Amino acid sequence: MIVFSLAFVVTSFLSAKEKELRVVEDLKPTWQTVSASKPEKYSGEPTQIVRLPINLTGKQGCWLRVHSEETFFLFINTALVAQGKQLLLRADSLRKLYPEKFYLSIYQKKNIGNLTTQWVSFSVVDRFYNPPRPANSFSNFILTASLLLLIFFVALFRTNPQLALDYLNVTKLFSLRDRYESQITLRIASSVNLLFYFFGSLLASLALLVASHFAEGALLFLSISVEASAGVYVAQWALMALAIFGVLMFKLGFAAAMALLFSWKEVAGFQFFNFVRVLMLSLAFIAVVSVFCFSFGIGVSYFNLLKTACALLVLGTGLLYFKLLARARFSPFHLFSYLCATEIFPLVILIKVLLF
Repeated sequence: MIVFSLAFVVTSFLSAKEKELRVVEDLKPTWQTVSASKPEKYSGEPTQIVRLPINLTGKQGCWLRVHSEETFFLFINTALVAQGKQLLLRADSLRKLYPEKFYLSIYQKKNIGNLTTQWVSFSVVDRFYNPPRPANSFSNFILTASLLLLIFFVALFRTNPQLALDYLNVTKLFSLRDRYESQITLRIASSVNLLFYFFGSLLASLALLVASHFAEGALLFLSISVEASAGVYVAQWALMALAIFGVLMFKLGFAAAMALLFSWKEVAGFQFFNFVRVLMLSLAFIAVVSVFCFSFGIGVSYFNLLKTACALLVLGTGLLYFKLLARARFSPFHLFSYLCATEIFPLVILIKVLLF
């Protein structure tokens, strides 16, 4: 095994002398996770092992490059053939030892995070070659959107600081009785509340775009070409925010109609306010964790953060049941039926669309 890996590595560096390494194909989209039932497409979740199919057809003169900052173990058709932090395997040599199609598995003791698998080729360096600069439109979009959201939140906070603190108050989320919230529900459709709903829609839209960008294979309905300009991202962000805002307004109207049907007119406003509070806290959690990890260079799975936010929404629905049960003498069965129609079923549909 050691002779095998040394032969490939040494010959690769000799071939690379005075030549330039160019990426022919990135194999990350073909990664699979190995589970007890069957292999599944890798979607950015933490894992120690990935498997990918290798097809040597049309790869004459190419090299299979496997690179990571941590030591990995490389298997071909379940047989361990090499280990290291960087390997270059020549396709022509692989064809002499293995069939045209086989499976490559890579294992790391820590979670695979910075692993790259690529087909590359070596070409003579052209001194007149001037490659284009890497596209940074998504980074520009994230910076612009974050600054706009920060300005928007500061304006909302200065306009009504008490309402902003109520939306971000974690202790009141677990409080079963709060008299002040009864006053808030009387103006649930006021202009300042509508601005908070739109701010939450913008924040949720940004979180979905970030998760879609960094979690390959997830949220396919939001997929945007990597060559898209910052303007395209801004347009997608605004359209998605308007769609989310429309869904929120539909939810408020549907909850009011169901509350009227159950003769619980005072429930809809209180219920919707608590839902928006849980949504705001979930999005604030994603934002704080993302900024913290980015500041300290910690790798983070944005798709897993999205899963955590969905779990917080489920927790908020459970707390809402007990809060409504403590506010009035509702029948537990009728209250559960009401929440199934207005909270549980819509939440199941949301989780199904986002995570599965």
